[in-house]
Amino acid sequence: MFLPTPPKTQEVKQSFASDIFFVLDEKALLLDEHKKPVGQIFEGSKVKVLEESKGFSKIEITAKVFDKNKAAFTANGEFLYLVLDKLAAKEKMNFWIKTSALTKNIEDAFEAVEVFYYDSCTSCHAAHAPKEHSMEDWDAYVSAMQMNAKITDEQKDRILRFMQAFASDGEFK
Repeated sequence: MFLPTPPKTQEVKQSFASDIFFVLDEKALLLDEHKKPVGQIFEGSKVKVLEESKGFSKIEITAKVFDKNKAAFTANGEFLYLVLDKLAAKEKMNFWIKTSALTKNIEDAFEAVEVFYYDSCTSCHAAHAPKEHSMEDWDAYVSAMQMNAKITDEQKDRILRFMQAFASDGEFK
């Protein structure tokens, strides 16, 4: 059965400061001042670029700490967007990241996961636009549908980050 795909999520073009970028890679390595891996950050995460040098960008991340090594856009851990291996998370953190893992375009940052969401979720029913529900609601809905969609925990988390980012109370609503 063919179910139509709704229009792209980012219907209204958002504008951001010139130093704001978004993580383009599904997962990108966060590097310390010696360019050693210390964690990872997920696609779509908003970062501020402080400087660029030899293919790397120094970024500032503003977050709410969730657990000791995780940070998210909300205090209860919804839309988790970074996980550190050995460092304690703080509200403001600086890291290095490959410049090629960043984009100025929010649509590009979420394009791959948006396609994955529609591919995974429209095999049984029409897709819902993220803004139709709150971040908390999306957590319940995506978790409940995981078995039906036959997706892994990692794939579920990826879809959930996308849905929560554009939820009615999300970071990019």
